[in-house]
Amino acid sequence: MEHKLALGFEMKCMSNMITGFIGNELTKAGFDEITVTHGWILGFLCRQRDTVVFQKDIETRFGMPRSTVANIMKQFEQKGYITRQSDEKDTRLKRVVVTDKGIKVHEETIKCIDHINEIIEDGISEEEKDIFKNMTEKMSENMKKRGFNG
Repeated sequence: MEHKLALGFEMKCMSNMITGFIGNELTKAGFDEITVTHGWILGFLCRQRDTVVFQKDIETRFGMPRSTVANIMKQFEQKGYITRQSDEKDTRLKRVVVTDKGIKVHEETIKCIDHINEIIEDGISEEEKDIFKNMTEKMSENMKKRGFNG
């Protein structure tokens, strides 16, 4: 029986491999307290620092459950990467604000991540990158059409 190529499966396997590789490289660079997911979230907060961000925004952006994000926010707060501040319009809501320490850790990890991306993308042309990006966008749209927004 002929094996049918399943792109979703191949992407998941590659995602697992990349996540493990990034984790190993970050640990070797001295960032063992930062998981890959933590790095993505910290990066998101740094890029959004001129915008009001709530925990719900992180849950939505990363497709993560409330409890997982709450635990990460607690860890970030304990490490001094963020503060949570009452919102001016609704004091029941807590804004997530990245600290100078969080920004510094993010900037240092980005240097490491850029190097990792150079390794991962070695030998891949800009045209191939564009094709891959177009394919993943189409796959995302296919899922969104069926009501899954991650």
